[in-house]
Amino acid sequence: MSIPVPSSIDLISKDDTIITVQQLKMQFLGTRKGDLDTIESYVKNLKSIADSLSTNGNPLSDSDLVLQLLAGLPSSQYSPYLNRISSQSPLPDFAGACSLLYMYESLLQEQNANHTSEDENYNNKEKFDKIVGVFSTVSSVVAIARDVWSVFGSSTTASSTGNRKNTKRRNRGRGRR
Repeated sequence: MSIPVPSSIDLISKDDTIITVQQLKMQFLGTRKGDLDTIESYVKNLKSIADSLSTNGNPLSDSDLVLQLLAGLPSSQYSPYLNRISSQSPLPDFAGACSLLYMYESLLQEQNANHTSEDENYNNKEKFDKIVGVFSTVSSVVAIARDVWSVFGSSTTASSTGNRKNTKRRNRGRGRR
C-alpha cells in the first residue's frame, strides 16, 4: 500500500490559502469605522471580510463578529453603547448588534441635523438606552427559552410518542376480547 504524496501544485495552493487567510484575519482585526464612514459601510466591510474567510475554510463565530464590530468603533462617539452592548450576556448576535448601531447612528444624524440642545441629546440617549434594554430583555428571554426547550422539548416529544404507542396497544387488546 502506497501513501499518496501531495503534488507541488497542491502544496502551493495550500500555502496560498494559508497566506490569504492570514491576510484576511489581519484585515478583519484592523478594520475600523472611520469618521466619514457610515455604520452600514463599516458593517458591509466587516461582513465581506468574514465571508471571504468562510469561503477559505475559516469561518468566524458570531461573537467574534460582534466583538470586532464594537472594537472598530470610535470610542469618543460610541463609548456608552459599546459598554452597554458588550456587557450583555449573552452577546447579541451580529444582526442584532448592527441593528442597535444603525438606530444609534440614526439618532446621531438626527442630532447633528437639528443641532439639538443638551436636553434633547439626553432624551435621545435615554431612548436608545431603553431600546437596548428591551433588546437585552428579549435576547435573555430567547436564550432562556432555548435552554428550556433543549431540556423539556425533547422529553415532551418522546413522552407523547410513547403515549401514542401505549394507547394503540391498549386499544388492540380491547378489540380482541
